[in-house]
Amino acid sequence: MLMRDIDIKKSIDSGKLGIKPYELNKVESASYDLSVGGEAMVSDKEEKIILSEGTYRPLRLEAGDFALVLTREYIKMPPDIAGQIGMRSSLARKGLILLAGMQIDPGFEGHLRFGLYNASPRTIFLDFGDPLCTIELHQLTGPVKNPKKPIPELIEGKIPKEDRDFLRALETTSLSGLDKSVQSLVISVETLTKTVNHYLVPAVTAILIALIVAVIQGIMK
Repeated sequence: MLMRDIDIKKSIDSGKLGIKPYELNKVESASYDLSVGGEAMVSDKEEKIILSEGTYRPLRLEAGDFALVLTREYIKMPPDIAGQIGMRSSLARKGLILLAGMQIDPGFEGHLRFGLYNASPRTIFLDFGDPLCTIELHQLTGPVKNPKKPIPELIEGKIPKEDRDFLRALETTSLSGLDKSVQSLVISVETLTKTVNHYLVPAVTAILIALIVAVIQGIMK
């Protein structure tokens, strides 16, 4: 059952559902808004990016960059509540694509991690606390038998090592970059076609003339 704003508030106030920091104005009619947290990492970069309130160091995403971002909020799900993740339309309008598992499992504990891909042709900046996503919460008919096992780094608000290693080796391409590559390929094909035609047409013409001459000579004999 999808939880209403009243249900979400009751679950948080009673301590059953944990969201820290909890801000009342982030409770929507049937969801809760999450924001950009204190740690992020961009593809093909060696160092993590530390974001915090008041530092004025934004997360910079160039066209084609992929980043892993943690939420500011620490989530603790009880064994009888699951979550569904939704993307903020404000990010989509900027050209950002949110990549994540769509479900928050019962028993999850820690900061959520999301992939962000800049599919736009321009640089995009995200600050600590900026809107990131929204989560819908669903009350289950009872507690699950096998709750989600916590990941220590996510509890501490850190990007797991395996994710950092993956990002360091990742190479991405923007849509604008793909478009340029396609245009370059088209130009190369056109150039090759012109070159082939330049040599092929005279050769074919010469062969046809030779055949015609041979036929005429055969007739005249």
